[in-house]
Amino acid sequence: MSIGAEKLKGLKETAEGAGIPSPLVEKMCDFLRMTQRADLIEKLETLVQGAQKDRAPLKAELEKYYSQRLQFGTAGLRGEMGPGFNRMNDVVVRQAAQGLCAYLIDLEGSEVLKKKRVVVGFDARYNSQKFAHLTAAVFASRGVRAYLFGDISATPLVPFTVRKLGCAAGVMVTASHNPKNDNGYKVYAGNGAQIIPPTDEDIATSILKNLEPWDGVSALLSPETGLLKDPSEKSEEVLQSMWDAYTETISKELCTKKALTSQSTLKIVYTAMHGVGCEFVKRTVEAFGFSLDRLLLVSEQCTPDPEFPTVPFPNPEEKGALDLALSKADASGTPLVIANDPDADRFAAAEKLPSGQWKVFSGDELGVIFSLYRLECLKKEGVAPGDIFFICSAVSSAMLSVVAKTEGCHWEDTMTGFKWMSNKSLELKKDPKKRHAVAYEEAIGYQLSEFVSDKDGVSAAAVWAEMCCHLYAESRTVNALLEEAKKKYGYFVTNNAYYLCYDPPRVKACFDAFRSAGGAPQTYLKTIGGFEVLSIRDVTTGFDCSKPDKKCTFPLTPTSQMVTISFSNGARITLRTSGTEPKIKWYSEFSGEDEGKAKEELDRIVAAVCSEVLNAEKWGFIDPRKK
Repeated sequence: MSIGAEKLKGLKETAEGAGIPSPLVEKMCDFLRMTQRADLIEKLETLVQGAQKDRAPLKAELEKYYSQRLQFGTAGLRGEMGPGFNRMNDVVVRQAAQGLCAYLIDLEGSEVLKKKRVVVGFDARYNSQKFAHLTAAVFASRGVRAYLFGDISATPLVPFTVRKLGCAAGVMVTASHNPKNDNGYKVYAGNGAQIIPPTDEDIATSILKNLEPWDGVSALLSPETGLLKDPSEKSEEVLQSMWDAYTETISKELCTKKALTSQSTLKIVYTAMHGVGCEFVKRTVEAFGFSLDRLLLVSEQCTPDPEFPTVPFPNPEEKGALDLALSKADASGTPLVIANDPDADRFAAAEKLPSGQWKVFSGDELGVIFSLYRLECLKKEGVAPGDIFFICSAVSSAMLSVVAKTEGCHWEDTMTGFKWMSNKSLELKKDPKKRHAVAYEEAIGYQLSEFVSDKDGVSAAAVWAEMCCHLYAESRTVNALLEEAKKKYGYFVTNNAYYLCYDPPRVKACFDAFRSAGGAPQTYLKTIGGFEVLSIRDVTTGFDCSKPDKKCTFPLTPTSQMVTISFSNGARITLRTSGTEPKIKWYSEFSGEDEGKAKEELDRIVAAVCSEVLNAEKWGFIDPRKK
């Protein structure tokens, strides 16, 4: 009997003696056998021994992390790092990589996969590089030499590489803007877009068929670092060549005013939120003609740091996240601030108003601004308006649809997430005359290039810098452009926020109660707070009362909640759960000729929905605005 087996036996006896159920103990031992971490066995043994008097909390914690599995879906994996099958660690990542590899072998055939290969990138979070190397080792054990980035990367470079090199799939190890203790495993299909059903379900099934560690993987990895012993033999480094190709492709496609930009004296403050974006943004804006001495970096936040010391929630949307950047802009007399989230796929911007106050643009406002600018650029290229298309998600502003209709362009909305929007863009691009202008969602995600099938905060930063140089050269501001658009296309006001809930069954119960408000299934409320409900679209159940057959045209999502309520006065609110965070989000919008009155009306509707539908007090939801 090996030392490892002896220790497992000891833990098993200790745990069962402490009253931990045998099935749970078996799950713990399975995990420990797979991870082979002696230090973890000792920690668990100490934990069990120390909880002899009060076993209930320990049992609940062990049940959560060892009896349940971190679910693989269209977002891949994302969760807290730590031991157990329900967290991000070497065992769970290895199982995911094995399942993905086996799925691709079945899909492509072993020999084809060896030729196409996969690309693997990683951000600067704790364990990201190790998880990336583990993935490459899994593929190498089956004779597939992955394209493995040799250093940290912005997320958009992975989908770009999938398409540029014709890969079978791509993996990006990142938790995007989540807190520091989280990590994730994002998977791209062979078309360069995030996976959608049924691919996610097929990969999830393949993972469950490949839970046991494959032979030959551990031997490829250093036991000290967890990295490949010989990365040049078992993988191929392509980061620099793909970075070069990305910069060339993006600037050729999107840069339209390089001479003007290079002559501008405009300065912009930039923050990377302790993430990977800085070097990528510097190089890309420089390719657009923006000199780097005019890009003022927030030094405290532009070096990658997995601790995120100045922003515990490194999302540019979070209150206070831009404070350091705004302070630097004030100190330097600069009217513009831009930001990326830690993996540089999201983009945020602010502008100083004549009053001296800062205007932080909302995700919807940025989407409309980008759309107006790209529309102008494409028209100047001679592209017919009818060949230009825009895409946004169902929870984004309807203003873009009005812009597109008014200007004679094509517009479509999709389910929430770039997995839907980027796939829709690829579908529309099957007509070679069609030109991708902008795809966006309100959560500050923007796809401006047709060659990156995902949101891309790096190209967004470069286009924004060029646009600002153009506007300021004409003595105009970004906010003035937005106000002109509102006067032309209408005032669209939004009220978007969220509640927190760490108990998924409770969230489901809340939505189910709304679905049966009349005492039977699909008997939704007819009035909310005195406002008449015109229609309900329930993507979770596939119901849409506005359709003759009552069937929703969006793909069914039975494992997540998403309901849109349309009111007779034209207001609309969508309630949905997040796929990556414990949030119940709402997205609401109302338009009118008077912006102030429209906002007052919308705020009343949102308050009514929060009271009568979500009812945070009844369901135990947490309102982060009241902290």
